[in-house]
Amino acid sequence: MNKELSILLPGSFFEEGYQSKLELLSEKNFDCVYLFDHTVNPSDGRKAMYEIKKAISLIQNNSHYSFDLGLCVLNVNRRKLDLLFTKYINPMLEIEKFRLGLGTGDNRYEKKIKEFSHDLDSIISDLVDQYKFSHKGRNLFIGGTSQKKIDLVKKYSIGVNQWFGDEKKLQSLIDNIGNKKSFLGRFSHCQKTDISYSDLSSNFEKIFVLKDSDIEEFYSQVDKILL
Repeated sequence: MNKELSILLPGSFFEEGYQSKLELLSEKNFDCVYLFDHTVNPSDGRKAMYEIKKAISLIQNNSHYSFDLGLCVLNVNRRKLDLLFTKYINPMLEIEKFRLGLGTGDNRYEKKIKEFSHDLDSIISDLVDQYKFSHKGRNLFIGGTSQKKIDLVKKYSIGVNQWFGDEKKLQSLIDNIGNKKSFLGRFSHCQKTDISYSDLSSNFEKIFVLKDSDIEEFYSQVDKILL
């Protein structure tokens, strides 16, 4: 696995000059542009929020992009199971090399509402049986490094994403798993644009979380990542 630099779009991304911003991201050769599941986040409902499916459509229709697309991460417990697949997961996985992240919610960043209790293990099992995933192709990963999540990573050889936090934990995880199997997703770490973690090896994808900002500040954040 080679070093990869990707970004996670803020909720206000499509509010101002998004065509120019998409062109910039394509020119800078980022590996992947991730969307966030803003339909269940943030707890502050006054903030701008793009809808996942609409955002994907805008990117596909308004940019000759060179990057892959991904979702970091889809909360499986906030939607009915049939709608989760028919309206979100299946259409996204029709996109070439789409990087799909699945999660179960986090009370720290989301409103403290839990509507469903879907079995994440069963969902992953169904996806692995139905779709072909690989590190270089269509990707499947899980958000979070709890023991239950790590057990799923080991069971299915999928990837894992850590949201901020101690990157050494993520490094230790992949070191312990080793390269016994071909991973079906990447190991990634979300981090702020003004922080560069030096302890991460080139095995990891760095996902820089962009802040809501005006267009000039957006350009500034992108420049910081590439310094």
